[in-house]
Amino acid sequence: MRVAFIGTGLMGRPMAERVLAAGHELIAYNRTREKAEPLARKGARIAASAREAIEAGECAIFMVRDGSVVRELLSDGGFIPSLGGRTVIQMSTIAPVESVKLMDEVRAAAGDYLEAPVLGSVPQAEEGKLLVMVGGSSEQLEHWGALLRCFGPEPRQVGPVGHAATLKLAMNQLIASLSAAFSLSLGMVERKGIEVDLFMDILRKSAFYAPTFDRKLPQMLARDFASPNFPADLLLKDLDLARSEAGALGLDTTALDGVREVVKKTVEDGKGREDYAALYETIDPPA
Repeated sequence: MRVAFIGTGLMGRPMAERVLAAGHELIAYNRTREKAEPLARKGARIAASAREAIEAGECAIFMVRDGSVVRELLSDGGFIPSLGGRTVIQMSTIAPVESVKLMDEVRAAAGDYLEAPVLGSVPQAEEGKLLVMVGGSSEQLEHWGALLRCFGPEPRQVGPVGHAATLKLAMNQLIASLSAAFSLSLGMVERKGIEVDLFMDILRKSAFYAPTFDRKLPQMLARDFASPNFPADLLLKDLDLARSEAGALGLDTTALDGVREVVKKTVEDGKGREDYAALYETIDPPA
């Protein structure tokens, strides 16, 4: 299969490597070309533009910052040129309404469209163990399932386009909410002089333990967030999308608003490109 991969950053690059490892032909593009160059050493062709990559592939996978970047890279002078029967597989975290609009525009340009956002971080991307959520038809999942299994072993159909985008936002707001709650508990324990090992042992035996607590604990204790799996500024972007979608669905977002303020302050304090675990320092500032 000839696959165009648009966006080879923190998550996109290991995902593109999985496509190559599966034996597919890969045409890669990234706006910062240096981020795509390592793929050339593994057999990928590096395109000079998104349009060149799209035209060379049977499908085009997008793994970029947000919906506006997807549209920018798909568009030529504000409209999407003819896609000639190619399929756009949109894997970025974007607003559900943006995804539905992109679907309409892609179809109007003689292309096909499905969304397939993923849950997981860089290690899972490298291992092909992401959780892939598909918004589209069962026929689309059957056709593209083998390619999607490069990223995760069991792509799951959520519903029509827009539904997987909503589920992705529902999951990502949990990342921030759980991390903020854990940070507050950890800060209380440390400031009171209670042993962290005792705290964690009791927490692990409780009904409200989450594995992410153990994964983020070393970073929080060391206060070292310099090697991000998920930067704080991208989490803030996703929280804004989640808050907008939740509000449109008639939900009270008061709890989310508070968590968002913590992440926003983390970004404003210069930690936007650090791992989102840096919100621990916002909640428990160093002495």
